[in-house]
Amino acid sequence: MASKTIGLTIYVQLPTQVKKTPVVQSVVNNFDYHGDLLSLKRLDGESNVDYRNRLFDVTVHRGGPSYEGVLNNIGRELGYIRQKAITIELKLHSDGSPIATNPRVDILANKVVLYSDWRPNGTSVIDRTIRFYQLDDTGYYLMNLISAINQSPYFMATMEVGIRRNLHSFLLVRGTSDRIIVDDYIRADKFQQLDNIQIIQNSLSFAEKGIFDTEVASSPTSEGQYYVDYTNGTVESYDLPSGDGTCSYHYAEFPMEVDYLPVQIFTLQDDDFQYELFDKETLDSGSSVNALPNVEGSEIYHQLFMNTKVFWGE
Repeated sequence: MASKTIGLTIYVQLPTQVKKTPVVQSVVNNFDYHGDLLSLKRLDGESNVDYRNRLFDVTVHRGGPSYEGVLNNIGRELGYIRQKAITIELKLHSDGSPIATNPRVDILANKVVLYSDWRPNGTSVIDRTIRFYQLDDTGYYLMNLISAINQSPYFMATMEVGIRRNLHSFLLVRGTSDRIIVDDYIRADKFQQLDNIQIIQNSLSFAEKGIFDTEVASSPTSEGQYYVDYTNGTVESYDLPSGDGTCSYHYAEFPMEVDYLPVQIFTLQDDDFQYELFDKETLDSGSSVNALPNVEGSEIYHQLFMNTKVFWGE
C-alpha cells in the first residue's frame, strides 16, 4: 500500500507592534528573608529602603488583638507607617509647676477632651472638648486642632516638622495621657521617690494600710500619716515601711506625643462614633437620644448588611 503525506499550513496574523508594560520584579535578598521571619511580605515594586523601614516598624509599633495592634498591622500591610503628628504639653506657672491640678488629654473617635482636673472617682473638670470628625467642626484640620488646644489656659500643642497643616485630625491615633501603675515598689524608707511624677490626686493606694493610713497636707507628725508631693512624685511617711509593700496610682504622661495613620478602626459600640451616625431627637425631658441614621450612618449599615449574612426569623 502506498503512503501519502498530508501537509497542513497554519496561517497566523501577528500585529506589527507589541506593547506591554514591564512588571517590576524585585530581586530577592536578605530583606526578604527577614520579612519571612517577621511574616511581612514585600509589597509589589517596594524598594529595599521602604521595605527596611516597614520591617523596623514591626518592632516599634507591634501588632496584636488590641486597637493599636490591629491598627498597626493593617497600616503596615498597606505600606503605611505611624508618624508622630503633634506634641501636647502642659502650660506652667512661673515656678515651673503645671497650671492644671490633675491634667489629662483623651484622643477619642470624634474629639479631643482636655481635663484641667481629672479624678478617678468621677468628679472630673473638663477644660474643653474639641470636635474634629465633621468638616464644620472646630478641629477638623490639624492646624485648627492645634490652634484650639493652644487657646486652653492649661495645655499647648505643636506640630511636628514635615506634617501637613491641612491633615485631617480624625487620622490621629486614639489614646490618652493617663497611665496606670499597679505595683510600684515601696522601700524600707520614710521618704519615697515614685517611679513617675505628675501623680493624679485621689488615685494612690498602698498595700501597707497601717503605715499609709491618713494623708496630710504637710510633713507627717504622728503614726499612720503620710504626705504626697503629687507634682514631683514623692511620698513621706511617719512610720517606716517594711520594704515588702507596693502602691498603685494614676499619673499623667506629658509631653504627650500623638501619632497619625491614614487607617482608622471604629466599632458600632463606640458612643463617640455612634454620635456621628444618627440624627438626634430631643425628648420632653430635654435629653438627646439617637433617632434615625443619617446619610453616613445609613451607608455604613447598608455596607454591613451587604457583606454580612443576616437571617431574619425566630
